[in-house]
Amino acid sequence: MEDKKRDEWVVVAQFNAMDTGLAADMAVSKLQGSGIQAVRFPGGALTTLAGRIPAIEWIRVLVPPDQAEKAREVLAEEDSDGADTPSDS
Repeated sequence: MEDKKRDEWVVVAQFNAMDTGLAADMAVSKLQGSGIQAVRFPGGALTTLAGRIPAIEWIRVLVPPDQAEKAREVLAEEDSDGADTPSDS
């Protein structure tokens, strides 16, 4: 399968970065285990407002556009991790 440019990939799930990011990692792992290319963005660091107050940041799970529908189906099978699965827009 040809690897699409990552800037063309679409969001299939979002997770609150205030947790450890474990739920996002599990979603990526589940997708990859189902044969779907997936990455999380951002990769790590929590941002802050004015250097003092933690900002709510979303960790997004991205997949190639041609795998988005299948990815959403895979994630919907067991959506007990608090994911916010965006609709196509």
